[in-house]
Amino acid sequence: MQENEVIYIPANDNLTLGKRNNRQLRVASYSRVSTDAEEQLTSFHSQKSYYTDLIMRTPEWTLAGTYADEGISGASAEKRPSFMNMIRQCKKGKIDLIITKSISRFARNTMDSIKYVRLLKGMGIGVIFEKEGINTLEENSEVVLTILSSLAQEELNSLSLNVKMGKRMAMKDGKTNFVKMYAYQKGDDGKPEIIPQEAEIIKTIYKLYLDGASIKKIADDLNENKIKSHGKDGTWKVSTISSILQNERYCGDVLLQKTYVTDPISKKVKRNNGELPKYLIKNNHPAIISRDIFNKAQEERAKRLGKQKVSKLTKTEQGKYCGLYALSEILICGECLSPYRRVVWHRRNGEKTPVWRCINRIENGTKYCKESATIDEESLHTAIMESINHLRGNKQEMIPIFLQELKKEISENSKNSFNIDDMEKQLTELKENIMTLVKESIANNTVSANESKLKAMNDEVKELNDNIMLYKKRNTNSNDKFIHLEQLLKHESSTENKYDDNLVRELIDTIKVIGDNKLQIIFKYGITYEQEISIKINRLNKNK
Repeated sequence: MQENEVIYIPANDNLTLGKRNNRQLRVASYSRVSTDAEEQLTSFHSQKSYYTDLIMRTPEWTLAGTYADEGISGASAEKRPSFMNMIRQCKKGKIDLIITKSISRFARNTMDSIKYVRLLKGMGIGVIFEKEGINTLEENSEVVLTILSSLAQEELNSLSLNVKMGKRMAMKDGKTNFVKMYAYQKGDDGKPEIIPQEAEIIKTIYKLYLDGASIKKIADDLNENKIKSHGKDGTWKVSTISSILQNERYCGDVLLQKTYVTDPISKKVKRNNGELPKYLIKNNHPAIISRDIFNKAQEERAKRLGKQKVSKLTKTEQGKYCGLYALSEILICGECLSPYRRVVWHRRNGEKTPVWRCINRIENGTKYCKESATIDEESLHTAIMESINHLRGNKQEMIPIFLQELKKEISENSKNSFNIDDMEKQLTELKENIMTLVKESIANNTVSANESKLKAMNDEVKELNDNIMLYKKRNTNSNDKFIHLEQLLKHESSTENKYDDNLVRELIDTIKVIGDNKLQIIFKYGITYEQEISIKINRLNKNK
């Protein structure tokens, strides 16, 4: 068995929770009028038109839909079809932010308002109430109830951060817990140990899949042959086979932090698409299949998914299977900041040419994006690999940049230095004072009179908590930057210019298309590089 190797996969700084610095936020608007007598500025159509234009003219935003209920009371959310449709789209992960005129436009029922604001916040989705100047991703007072829940939540957040930091430190050291799975059992050393008979089934599943069998056919064959799974009823399901074919543990590796808990209140689990770091531990335990077979299975899966039909008119969305291409996640328009989408042009001679185009330009013409370039995939891949090879071939030039960044961060930490023990003691005392004042206010019926004081104290609690968490995160980030530098030095330059999606995902954060002949490539290591590109297609003579 080969020596245990830990590979650090850094978080995407521009996808950190609550931020999308180099990407657009998908923003939806919600409008509602209860009668036909509303003034023009708050009318149904005026609101829709106003917010559509506001969103489309804000470079950091892209339109995720305009939702409106006309002539409907806000007393109950369930009786507002457009509102409920918006909530469903939020649950599907298609909206990042909602903007509406005021709290009364969002809901007249206080419980509904609190219920849906908290539901959305649990999914990481904010609501901006323009009139009140409130963004629900920021802390706001709901008088005593909110103050009490806020105190409890801050306490949980702090505890959760400490637990997460402990787990991540263990991940960095290559420490893993045994996970029960088919074909493995827990060995005496706590590591996964192969179950020979079941291992043969895993090998068969991968072989059948690579030989062209569908996942359903594989499941049916196993069930017909009376081979038991680990499920409750012992039968094989499509989801079980699919999970096995995507599980890197069968080739001896472990990828940690593939998911994360969005917040300690809702405990909602979300797939980690780069918001947090991942840790790939190679050769963690005995492999059942080779890494080569596992990689071929992933390629085969991508091909099969790519053949499934996807609508070409998916408004503001990149398409269901856009994740198959690394560039769908990171390639954006330098003019309007909208993502690029891969499309295939069909020429008269039958030749197919894959190209990348700005989604905003495809769907809205030149109204909001006038000069975005259409780039053929071959030229794009070549330019990206040239930039990567330049980076890997000039490591010594990159080291001073890293050292400068580290020096800057250390300097910022020293400027904002404080005694962490004193801050935590102050926080505990402040929470106790708030609880005392809340109890007195309830007992003496002086909640309204003390509301502003409670809000001020609650804001101070949040500020203290934020400072403590920032201090802890900065210490972690400084350590991570040393790991970034170490990883960069491991990369070998290559004369081979073959494009590699996995390499692009590992190294690059964002690629901006600047004009017709230049890419601005932002690497995850903090380096921005400009790369010339020679586009081969003729935009005027193409036949789509």
